[in-house]
Amino acid sequence: MFKEEEIVYVKNEGIEYIQFKKLLKYGIKHAYTLKSKNINFAFEQDKNEESYKTLCRALNINYENVVQPVQTHTAEIKCIDKVLSTKDLQNVDGLITNKKDIALTSKNADCILFLFYDPIKKVIANVHSGWRGTFQKIAEKAVVKMINFYDCKAEDILCFICPSIRKCHFEVSSDVKELCEGIFEFTNKTEEFIELGEIVDGEQKYNIDTVLINKILLTELGIKEKNIIDCNLCSVCNKDKIESVRVDGANAGRGTAIIML
Repeated sequence: MFKEEEIVYVKNEGIEYIQFKKLLKYGIKHAYTLKSKNINFAFEQDKNEESYKTLCRALNINYENVVQPVQTHTAEIKCIDKVLSTKDLQNVDGLITNKKDIALTSKNADCILFLFYDPIKKVIANVHSGWRGTFQKIAEKAVVKMINFYDCKAEDILCFICPSIRKCHFEVSSDVKELCEGIFEFTNKTEEFIELGEIVDGEQKYNIDTVLINKILLTELGIKEKNIIDCNLCSVCNKDKIESVRVDGANAGRGTAIIML
């Protein structure tokens, strides 16, 4: 089982999930779900509902307070002050709130899910960032929104990075690599997060470290390196426990991250 120093593994209500030790110390209810026959956060609404009810029982959260965005790889972030239905959250990939008892969720199967918490202003955020979201800098935009709308300070914000595909398995073609270089050239660090990969069917491939890109963006915004807590789990390397589109294709399920004040 996982032995990462920043997380704990939990089995409860017949399901498995991980939690971040530091968030637990602050008393923040949260989880990132692992593969289980009892839950699947794929896009069929009936499966979603039962899966969230099971997870909520495990975390002692009222299911009626769960907020589920309809993610479409946008950079759209919504501030939440009451529970909204999915019809009010179309094309939303990030949620922020300072209200108690509202559970923010996001889903993935390789994409990065970020959980943010400001212990001073008591603000949380839950952000979905695939490579498209990363290229649109959605995590950075979420932090800026926390600062502008909730008077947070970057140096107070804690960032928690859930399991996702990592550089070892995020292989792309030259078009995505060149797009990445063009967007992040200003960092002068592209050589740190773009690596020459293998040649596949005569085509040169590249490996991109989207987690590192986000860490660079967040630290340049003012978040302290020590406050970025990464679970260091690759969804492909841990395909037996973590959902992955790269591994299972169209048959892949979805994991979820949930967080509540």
